[in-house]
Amino acid sequence: MKRRVIAILTMGMLLALTACTGLPTSGPVNPGLGPDQNSDARPYNFVPDPPPSGASPEQIVSGFLGAGSGPQDDWARARLYLTPDFAEEWDPLAGVTIDRSADRSAPTSAVSASPTPDPASTVVVTQRVTAQAFVSATGEYTPADGNATPLEFRLVQSDGQWRIEDARDGIVLSQDVFDTVYQPANVMFFDPTWRYLVPDVRWFPRPLIATRVTQALIDGSPSEWLTGAVVNAFPENVSLVGNAVPLSGSAAEVELSTTAFDLEQVTLDRMQTQLEESLASIDVTSVELTVGSTPLDAERTAAVSNPSVYRLPLVELADGQVGFLGADSVERIPGLSDALEDSRAVSIAVDPAWSSAAVLTDTGAVVRARSNGTIEALDVTTPSLLPPSIDRDGAVWTAARDDPDTFTVYPAGGEPVVITAPWASATTLLSFQISREGSRIAALVTANGRTELWVAGIQREDDRPSGVGDPELVTTSSSTGIAVAWLNDVDLGALVTSGDAVALLRQPIGGRGTSTALASNVVDIAGGNSTVRLRTAEGALLIERGATWEESAKGISLLAIQQGQPQ
Repeated sequence: MKRRVIAILTMGMLLALTACTGLPTSGPVNPGLGPDQNSDARPYNFVPDPPPSGASPEQIVSGFLGAGSGPQDDWARARLYLTPDFAEEWDPLAGVTIDRSADRSAPTSAVSASPTPDPASTVVVTQRVTAQAFVSATGEYTPADGNATPLEFRLVQSDGQWRIEDARDGIVLSQDVFDTVYQPANVMFFDPTWRYLVPDVRWFPRPLIATRVTQALIDGSPSEWLTGAVVNAFPENVSLVGNAVPLSGSAAEVELSTTAFDLEQVTLDRMQTQLEESLASIDVTSVELTVGSTPLDAERTAAVSNPSVYRLPLVELADGQVGFLGADSVERIPGLSDALEDSRAVSIAVDPAWSSAAVLTDTGAVVRARSNGTIEALDVTTPSLLPPSIDRDGAVWTAARDDPDTFTVYPAGGEPVVITAPWASATTLLSFQISREGSRIAALVTANGRTELWVAGIQREDDRPSGVGDPELVTTSSSTGIAVAWLNDVDLGALVTSGDAVALLRQPIGGRGTSTALASNVVDIAGGNSTVRLRTAEGALLIERGATWEESAKGISLLAIQQGQPQ
């Protein structure tokens, strides 16, 4: 009997602890919704505590911040910490401040100076948070400067209990909780040629995420930094009907306004493509567009989101051969390999058609090698030129290390174009690269004594580069940058060094990155289709195999960048 009593008491204590800490518990979100309506069932959900009776103002503020982890029923638990009037006004979707819970100081309170019948009944509580990142109301993720920010909450007595009557909109989540409550999605837009899809990474709370992704595409717009670089097939006069996208298993039904009946077939097909690819990023496998109960006759187009590269790395061997490195031989590119071998290259970037390449020579000049065996000098006078990049149409981009804001673009035909891309207060350009679909540029720069990674959308006229939009800061590092590469259509890889240590920063555009320690002699990086390729100063080629790096070859004097392969 004594053991049974102890067991019962122990179980009760465990249950109480679970309730106090808000640990995930199993069970569906929004019970009562049918399977066709609930697009957000997840195996675990945070269940925040309601406000305890008699809690102090500081305890109410701490509990309210913790209740931001519960988006169920439109943050119903968090609203219990608010006065009835403010509970109706507060907008949790206005944005997210992401911090580290360990950095939060204890909240402090002071009697409000505002005139009330009883001034002591109004208290202002200040909670300081050190933001690591922010998520906007439209789901855009941006890094923060890491400075402490005071948040103020005004509390009053409501039915004998302290409740918050004023605070700024939005929620605060620690980084580990954020990754559970919010989910990333790729909202897909077209490049201006309608050939490629460009992902715009957004973060949305898991409840009704299919609806939020669909709304961002149909009723929203691209992130500001992509303005002018991408287009949307959904016309402004077409909207989503209702406030939900029903799911049946992993299939979505999207009801559009009646104006969709008037659209041309090519537009419908592009809309279908964008929506399918966007929802596929959250594991929705099929999409049906309807107007009322009538399905629209729309099919996916052949657009691609991330042009694939050849399965073999493109290298130059120590004996001067240039080609794709196989197990027993080098596969040469007809015509182009000859030109590359004659160019005395120290860096190579090859266009998707394998018809031309951007080359930095051992004399510091930039040239264009062509598959007809010729070499065209582009810039032989500018000092400190960086390894150039080449876009999908064979335009070569050049820039100098000491002039970080200026790029010169040499189209495959026509006059060169000078493009300005101001990376805030950058003093040095360390490395840059054009994305494979040609709509974005990534730049690794030095600014304010730190290394910064930026992206910007590329604007075009007559399908030729004409400018870039306002750049977006992706991340910063206290280490020194070496090189940057596009690993896929979302992730950037940056080599950085600190003393004798070298690391790979794998950084999504719009999200938290990771850092992996590498051998100290790694000097170069290139992206494959699903792997990262590295080269050491001694000429070893390293290929990523799961969590390890495998030395696949020796005697590699150059690791080239591939922008795609012939289709």
